[in-house]
Amino acid sequence: MTIKNFRQGRLIIEDGSLPVPLQKIVTFSGATFTFTEARTRSIVRDRGQIKEITIGDQIPVQWSFSAQYEDRTSFRTLTDGVYDNQTDNIAGLTPAVPNLNVPTTYDYEQNSLQVLSTDPIAGIATKLPIGTPPAADGDFSENLGTQNVERVITVPAADGFNIQTPLGDVDVDMTYDAVGRSTLDPASVAAGACTGQINFFRLILLIFDPCDPPDVNDYTVGTVVEKIVIDQAWLDEDSFSENEEADEISFSGQAIVDKVLITPVP
Repeated sequence: MTIKNFRQGRLIIEDGSLPVPLQKIVTFSGATFTFTEARTRSIVRDRGQIKEITIGDQIPVQWSFSAQYEDRTSFRTLTDGVYDNQTDNIAGLTPAVPNLNVPTTYDYEQNSLQVLSTDPIAGIATKLPIGTPPAADGDFSENLGTQNVERVITVPAADGFNIQTPLGDVDVDMTYDAVGRSTLDPASVAAGACTGQINFFRLILLIFDPCDPPDVNDYTVGTVVEKIVIDQAWLDEDSFSENEEADEISFSGQAIVDKVLITPVP
């Protein structure tokens, strides 16, 4: 078992979307990270005498992480695979007519799709009931989603949404809560892939120089001195505690990897 304690750092939760993974970046403090790498060995005996030692069955890495956060949305990313408030520029629209089944970059959670407030049509945007075709400029609607293995009602990126933009407007900026894909099989982004597996994710812990710590409001601030990566991970347990200055979240799980990668950053 290995235990690492650190005061400040940044946690990145990453999915398996291609070519650009979804990421949830959270700055934390007062963290403890623990992982256990089990190495099984099979002992081959002949009349009680040890003749050979061979590698045994693969056993998942056990890991746990506890820290204080100011951003509680990371809790849902870990438990449900939902990456909140993603922005998406949708181009190639035909103005002044209904555009049906317009694809999004990522799958999204039902009822989360909105026109971004800074888009030119935000002032006339009207969200219609699910599956309703647009009838006027500014009308848009989601398509009907289905419940995934994590019990999140998800609209596939290929199904997208419906919208009608005014004359001269061939694109629109949308925002939605994206639903992540598994990192166990990156090919799962392909149409027709199996969807029965749980949602595996990637954890990336960035440890900072105590003299140059991270900034919760500016991700360019701070000097990273170490990176810890756990891939093909899943969640077993989670707990949430509401505290005076920050929320404390603890979670633990396993990962189908032989080793946890710990890399010094020059």
